[in-house]
Amino acid sequence: MKKLILTCALFASLFTTAFAESNFAHRFFEVKVDVPFSVSNNLIGLSDIFKEKVVIDLPKIADGMGKNGATFNTSIAPSLSINLDIPKGLIFGINLGAEASAGVGLSKDIFQFIGKGNVGMDNVTTKLNNTYADLFAVAAINGGWNGKKLRLNITGSAFWALAHMDASNTYVKIYTNEEENTMGVEANVDAKLYTTVNVNEGFSDIMGIFNQTKANLGFDITAEGKYDLFRFLSVGGNARIPIVPSRLNQVSAVSYNFSKEINLMDMISGKDSEEPAAETSAEGEGEGEEAQEDSKFISDPKKLASPYVIHRPMKLGVSADFHPFGNLLSTNGYIGVGIRHPFAKQKSETDFYWDYAVGGRLSLWNILSFELSHSRYDEIFKNQFAVALNIRLVEVDVGVSSQSASFAKAFTGAGIGGFVTVCVGF
Repeated sequence: MKKLILTCALFASLFTTAFAESNFAHRFFEVKVDVPFSVSNNLIGLSDIFKEKVVIDLPKIADGMGKNGATFNTSIAPSLSINLDIPKGLIFGINLGAEASAGVGLSKDIFQFIGKGNVGMDNVTTKLNNTYADLFAVAAINGGWNGKKLRLNITGSAFWALAHMDASNTYVKIYTNEEENTMGVEANVDAKLYTTVNVNEGFSDIMGIFNQTKANLGFDITAEGKYDLFRFLSVGGNARIPIVPSRLNQVSAVSYNFSKEINLMDMISGKDSEEPAAETSAEGEGEGEEAQEDSKFISDPKKLASPYVIHRPMKLGVSADFHPFGNLLSTNGYIGVGIRHPFAKQKSETDFYWDYAVGGRLSLWNILSFELSHSRYDEIFKNQFAVALNIRLVEVDVGVSSQSASFAKAFTGAGIGGFVTVCVGF
């Protein structure tokens, strides 16, 4: 009987402790390294490939990709931060990091043509939609205060745009002329790479690159707030507002045109078309092999009379954290909006999108935690599972996700992402 009573008392004690608030996992000071990454597409998932019989159904792929066509995305954002977080006191931190992201979009027409033929279409034009690449270096300082119910944190971020690429004017056109029994193809590559350095000279002169880059400083400010509305419910909001853009004063271009037309009757009879393909390269027209050898994939950069200005994405959002069982079990939600390349001169580069997230967290005395979430950030749907081991002095968080620009493909392994976070402090 005594053993039963002791067992029940011990279980009740552990159960009560699991529900109670605990500062065991909270560090007043920490050094944090975070490395998130992702690669995704919206065409084919792992579940489509790992089958006994792999079937590539082109018409199904064309119908399932949505009106925006095919998209391919990748990103990585390593960072190092030093943070001070005192309960009912000061919040202060310093962060250094880099952000690299890229996206390629192909319009749906070419997939309709490949999967279903050219029935009802005299020509097919495939454009590169929302095709870009960005590289930033970031340094930030944040400060705030932990109140009894309100937590407020404001971050000022200085960022340097190291490179920006846009290729949204690139296209390929396939057409037919029934009257003349001809078929033709036109291709136009039109990409612009904005930088502060001459990419053709390499990156051996580190100090020269630093001196050229330090002048293109941009600045934005982020505000985050969280308020304990009830014992079991906290609400919050966040905003990242661009203030000063970073400026890129050099542009390199890749310009390539190709066109060819063939006579269908000549092709069927085995005759060669007498009309040669017309081509132009990034360096203009030349004569003979010497001109081809001198041509470069990327042209020599030109100084811009008016620098290209670029901001990091603008963000606005609200959140809620429901935790009726204390730290043991909680759920959270977020909804917001984002604007990529806000205030860009070319409106085609500005992209408006919705963000959201829902998730749940199970925490065992704030030492071992498990989190499952579904979200859409920066136009990428993500299903993520994360594990955190925290013994106060050291914390290691690891997460893995299946993701895609398509909601349905995010559940099939069309993309993979993850993060590793290590914190050391006291």
